[in-house]
Amino acid sequence: MQSLFYFLFALAILIIVHEFGHFWVARRCGVKVLKFSVGFGAPLWQKKGRDGTEYVLAAIPLGGFVKMLDEREGDVPDELLDNAFNRKPLRSRIAIVAAGPIANLIFAVIAYWFIFVLGIPGIRTIIDEVVPDSPGEIAQLISGDEIKAVNGQITPTWFSVHKALAKQSQTGGIAELTINTSGVDIQRKIEVPKQKIDLVKPVSLFQELGITPVRVELKPIVGSIVDGAVADKAGLEVGDRLLFCDGKAINSWIDWVELIRASPNQPLKITVERSGQRKTLELTPIKTAENIGQIGAGVDASQTVVPDELQAELRYGPVAAIGQAIQETWQFSSATVKSLFGMLTGTVSTKNIGGPISIAQYAGASADRGLISFISFLAMISISLGILNLLPIPVLDGGHLVMYMVEWLQGKPVSEQVQLQGQKLGIILLLMLMFLAFFNDLSRLFG
Repeated sequence: MQSLFYFLFALAILIIVHEFGHFWVARRCGVKVLKFSVGFGAPLWQKKGRDGTEYVLAAIPLGGFVKMLDEREGDVPDELLDNAFNRKPLRSRIAIVAAGPIANLIFAVIAYWFIFVLGIPGIRTIIDEVVPDSPGEIAQLISGDEIKAVNGQITPTWFSVHKALAKQSQTGGIAELTINTSGVDIQRKIEVPKQKIDLVKPVSLFQELGITPVRVELKPIVGSIVDGAVADKAGLEVGDRLLFCDGKAINSWIDWVELIRASPNQPLKITVERSGQRKTLELTPIKTAENIGQIGAGVDASQTVVPDELQAELRYGPVAAIGQAIQETWQFSSATVKSLFGMLTGTVSTKNIGGPISIAQYAGASADRGLISFISFLAMISISLGILNLLPIPVLDGGHLVMYMVEWLQGKPVSEQVQLQGQKLGIILLLMLMFLAFFNDLSRLFG
């Protein structure tokens, strides 16, 4: 239920942002807005504002809409013809339609700005191990080295290192590293391979480079449970400390994760400590599409104290954070577009597509990890929503923009018959996309 609450809360925020973009620009272009609805179906709450717009909160929270005065949807009094959407010049209609996705991208920039100003806690960029014959060893990196900068970008945490190297991996090539070794800053060059986009089975960039970050062993304490998943059905609870699995001691959360991943469809007997008492549970990890085990449980990282000497923080001033936020939004947007294009060409699996169940799980998990994590989740989903709406599919904003482009090229609007057939095609495509998303969700949930 907690995941469902955060899912609905996140969805409401992003729908309001998107529809407000349409609403705000429509009003600025002199179009009369009749209704601003968050959700579809029967109204749960509605109120008419002083501006004459009806504001509605509806029962089905899977979208929203802004209804504008339009001669194609009903009779319009002569005195209001100038306020009708269809009477506005092409540039105004394009601006109104594009405003929704643009609002989602602007929201992401604001969210990332807030994150960078507030600061992202992390662990110092000290290298624990370097794999022999790896790019890391070829670059003469050794255990104990600290990565101070990548391509001139200051990197106080491993998150910032990964972010900088991931940017380099979009094209591959040489990355310039500033390394502190034995108290002396020196320059190193490392060959970064070009990465394939695969959100289902991602390849660790650090693993590719042959470097292992220093890490703090998380205590094996359960911090979150996915409703209806294996852990939930087995009786595992938030706060449980994992002690043994089939008689073998569980010393860290990494031990637990590796054990579960290696045990798909294998019954396991788990001993946990709960409220000072030991309990024995039985569970069988489901087998995912990647042939690994999964039970739907997350760690409570707050129970593990990071030593002061390993603590670090990625933070920018209010002005510098603007550029970083724009860059972060651009990088995630471009990665999303490349991923979508990869699905069309077959280079990226369609299993990457997630539906409401996956989003709800991510929403709950991100909220459990704190404010920064949840805001980051909102930013990423907002970008995804904006990009999705720009796809050239009829009934989506991108489909309308394509029709306006055709209108601009031929000098007259697309015929109503073509628009009607396009809408039917768009609905079919969206239903297929929704079916695929739900199928992927259920496959991940039940194996």
